[in-house]
Amino acid sequence: MGFLVVIWLIHSIIRRRSLWINTPLNNAVLFYLGLLLLRFILDRSGWVGAWGLYISVMYLPLFWLLPAAFQRHPTRLAYLLAAIIGVGVIVAAGGISEFILNASLWPSLETLERQGFADVYVYGTHLRRVYFVFDSPTTLANTLALLIPLALALAWNAHRAWLRLIGLGAALLITICVILTFSRGIWVAVAIALLAMVFLSNLLRHKRRALLILVGSALMIALAGVALIILRPSSGGEVEQGVIELPTKAYWEAPVSAPFTTLFELQPIYGEAATQTWVLPDPFVLQEDQRVVLYEHPSESGKREIIYRLTLPERAALRFAVALSPEVWSPDKGDGVNLQIFITDPEGGQGGQFVFKRYINPKFNPNDRRWRNFLLDLSPWSGQTIQLSLITESGPAKNLDYDWAGWANLQLVSLPAGYFAANAPAARSQSPAFSHLQSIVDWANDETNRDRLAAWTMALDAWRENPWWGKGLGTTGVAALRAQPASAFVTESQILKALTELGILGLIALGYLWFQIARTGYRAYTTAAEPSQRMLLLGLLISLLIVFIEGWVYQNLEVKQVNAYFWTMVGAAAFLAQKDG
Repeated sequence: MGFLVVIWLIHSIIRRRSLWINTPLNNAVLFYLGLLLLRFILDRSGWVGAWGLYISVMYLPLFWLLPAAFQRHPTRLAYLLAAIIGVGVIVAAGGISEFILNASLWPSLETLERQGFADVYVYGTHLRRVYFVFDSPTTLANTLALLIPLALALAWNAHRAWLRLIGLGAALLITICVILTFSRGIWVAVAIALLAMVFLSNLLRHKRRALLILVGSALMIALAGVALIILRPSSGGEVEQGVIELPTKAYWEAPVSAPFTTLFELQPIYGEAATQTWVLPDPFVLQEDQRVVLYEHPSESGKREIIYRLTLPERAALRFAVALSPEVWSPDKGDGVNLQIFITDPEGGQGGQFVFKRYINPKFNPNDRRWRNFLLDLSPWSGQTIQLSLITESGPAKNLDYDWAGWANLQLVSLPAGYFAANAPAARSQSPAFSHLQSIVDWANDETNRDRLAAWTMALDAWRENPWWGKGLGTTGVAALRAQPASAFVTESQILKALTELGILGLIALGYLWFQIARTGYRAYTTAAEPSQRMLLLGLLISLLIVFIEGWVYQNLEVKQVNAYFWTMVGAAAFLAQKDG
């Protein structure tokens, strides 16, 4: 990218004029870039600011480079976009293959660091979420979703039936892969954007092509649904049942029956019960949360176990929380901890069952920088005497350093009959895919929605500390995790990222950029003389609309592939607007 920028500057000097787009978009991009550079200079934040500037700019020069490359041969722009779609088809085929084979074809190191294993499943099930060669299912979904409107636009513009079928086939394959990522936010963004595309394209004026596009779109949805049913792999293992994770307020307000037994008051039959007091932030209420923990660092063998002998009440459950000490949240201190609960009968009979397994790694996953609160269903053993084992294991790298794990609360309680059947995620629907779709609007119980709410709360609280100037470049997201990981957090919103890092001025700069993208692109679309150019502009604008919608709930411009496609499409839209003018 740097080499291409140098070539572009040399050409500008030789021709004695700047080779950039002469549209209002140019001013918006310059204002956005200028604010970033100004903050980097004024803040003097070293590597923190440097990482923040890099993550924020990344592929922005494509906005100027792409039009300069196609000034002499404007028709070749469509070939570039077709090539990008071709890459998307290859990636989509890989993602679908991953789903069919039920295995990660290229395990992601980032995913392994965040959760302790490379496979990603819909929460509470073994329904695989694909990511192929990307870092996570969400990054794959956000990248491929941008190509669906472009593929439909190129299919519309094709003059031969077989080319239209290829375009529709590409859109179909990419759509299926996006669905198989099970990234709900991008599902909503694509649905809204495609409805806008149908509305703006005046399909009823072209009945034959309209029928082709509408039937093709319906076929895409139908085949994607069939793929979820037919290609769904068998379970990759035992799905954990009877485990509910709750935010702190709901955790303490759970309808437990008194009296209850606190395990801290009992003597374990095996292992040492050492207690400590930890204070962790609660991102939901923005307060410090102090609790006593049963401290359990894995031994040199890689595992440590503490066993309690318990006689369970009717409708028994275990209320507890897990965490790693805030003193070891820096990435250079270990690789996280696996926490497990195992139940056997007290007579030492054969068998036993793991009823809880969680890997937490606050060193790389900011969502683990709080108490993770759980209710565990023990009702299958109600009225019986059992041995309950609390087990900690080292992380995937088998690094025992700083595995300062703790179990908080540990209360044996009784819950109302049917509580877990009504609230456990895996029990809400017999169809995991349908249950996952329903969870889009479940902000009280869904784990990922709660994590997002916590991230938004933290971001807004950080912004309030300096509303006009913000915290500075590199203080959130990917840049913060690299430059200052111990204090890093993720905003889970591109809008909140601009607001938190750059304050009101950053939000104004980002808003002005989006305003000019919409204004310039729509004017060019409505005034374009050629129908093919109009449809190509529409495809670009709808792709950018997907970025805009998803940016409210995900910091999508931090994804390098999305960033590259975004600036390519903004540059292409500005180029077509200039060409039309």
